[in-house]
Amino acid sequence: MGINARNLNLIYPNNHRPYFPHVDDKLTCKELLADNHIPVPETYQIIDNPKALREWKETLAPYPAFVIKPNHGFGGNGILLVHQTDSKYIVSSEEWDAEDIDFHIGQICNGTYSIDHRADKAYAEQMVVSHENLRALTDPAIGGVADIRIIFMNSAPVMAMLRLPTKLSGGKANLHQGGIGVGIDLRTGLTQGGCFKNDPIEDNFETGVTLSGWSVPGFKEMLIYGSRISRIVGLGYIGVDFVCDQNSGPMVLEVNARPGLNIQIANRQGLAGVVQ
Repeated sequence: MGINARNLNLIYPNNHRPYFPHVDDKLTCKELLADNHIPVPETYQIIDNPKALREWKETLAPYPAFVIKPNHGFGGNGILLVHQTDSKYIVSSEEWDAEDIDFHIGQICNGTYSIDHRADKAYAEQMVVSHENLRALTDPAIGGVADIRIIFMNSAPVMAMLRLPTKLSGGKANLHQGGIGVGIDLRTGLTQGGCFKNDPIEDNFETGVTLSGWSVPGFKEMLIYGSRISRIVGLGYIGVDFVCDQNSGPMVLEVNARPGLNIQIANRQGLAGVVQ
C-alpha cells in the first residue's frame, strides 16, 4: 500500500480532523492517556516561556537522564536524548554545554520542529530504560531505547514492528533517521526479520545479531492498551508507539494519526491484505 491509498482508504474515512489535536499535541495526548490509566513516561518540565527556559537546568538537575521533545514534533525530529554528570551533557555520544541545549530548546519553541512550523512548546520527560531482552538486539555503546509500533484499525491490531536505534540514527529508534525496523508476529509476539530504510535485512548490521525469534516483553499488555487508545483519542486508524521499561513495563511514547508505511517492509506484507 502506498501513501495515497493509505490516505484515501484508511486515514480520511477513519480519522476525523476534529480529533487530530488529541494526538498531534503530545502533551494533550499524554494527559488523555494518563487520565484513562494508560502508562506514559513522567513529564519533568514544560518549557513554553522565557522563565521556564531559564530554569530548565535547575529543574532537571535531579535527573541523570532525560528526553527533550517538541510538543508538535513529527518523525523524531528535534528530540534530544540527554545524559548529565557533573554539569556535562551528553547528547548522542557528543558533549554539549548548557548554551547548546538552550539554543535547541529555543529552536523547538520557535517552531523549527513542529508539524506546521508554528510556535511550539518543548518538554522534558523521563528517559526510559529498555528491557534487557531488547537491549540485547542493539550495540550497548549507542544508548537509546528500542520501541514498538503497533497499528490499530477500529481498536484491532493489524500490524506491529520493533524499532531499533543505531549509531546512524543517533540513538533514536525512528526509521527515517536510520533506525532498524523488525517485524513482529501479532499472535506470538516474536520478531521475524526486518528492514533498514527500504531494504529487507535479517541481521543487525552493527552487531551481527539475528533479528528473528526474539520475544517482545510486555507485548500482550501493549495490545490491550492499544485497543483502548483508539476509543480514548477518537481516531479509528492509529499507530501507537510503546516502550517496555526495565522497571515499569510497557508505556506509551506517543500516538500517531498518520503512521508511516515502512512497517510493511519490516513484516514482508502489505497493509492492504490485513486491513479491512
